[in-house]
Amino acid sequence: MPPRPLPSISVSEPDDIIDDIVRQWQRQRPDLDATPIAVFGRITRTYKLRQTQLRSLLSQYDLTPATFDVLANLRRSSDGARKTAGDLAKSSLLSTGGTTFRLDRLEDRHLIERITSAHDRRITYVELTAEGRILIDTVMAAHLAQESELLNAFDPEQVEQLGQLLRLLEQSITSWD
Repeated sequence: MPPRPLPSISVSEPDDIIDDIVRQWQRQRPDLDATPIAVFGRITRTYKLRQTQLRSLLSQYDLTPATFDVLANLRRSSDGARKTAGDLAKSSLLSTGGTTFRLDRLEDRHLIERITSAHDRRITYVELTAEGRILIDTVMAAHLAQESELLNAFDPEQVEQLGQLLRLLEQSITSWD
């Protein structure tokens, strides 16, 4: 399916809800600098809108963001690499219990396989099945195509700059005590 053309976007568009919120705070509390709301409000709003789009895309493949994350985590590992449930939990920020639940669902669909270590029966590895690999490759292509389409409103330099600015913001947030 060819990408839909994006609407013409301009920063001179009429004010949005975030602009209204900033103005309201400036009116109610002129002693406060409400401009951070313009950044963090839009980041929050953008995240929520994008998550809704992502859930819609993933539902076409009977996946959730969490099961997608597990499959993508396995796929982006070296070819044939196995991971333990603990490794998957650490790299996806899920609890081991939450990871086990998702692995059960993916195993029921024959998208992953659990393999007991030949050297230590207490260790169980997880790997993609052929069906799981095909599915995650298909979904990932659709996911990246959708995200690329959303970034078409920017030229390549702006995309690079936005990525760097967000990285700086993330570093500022993570260094906060």
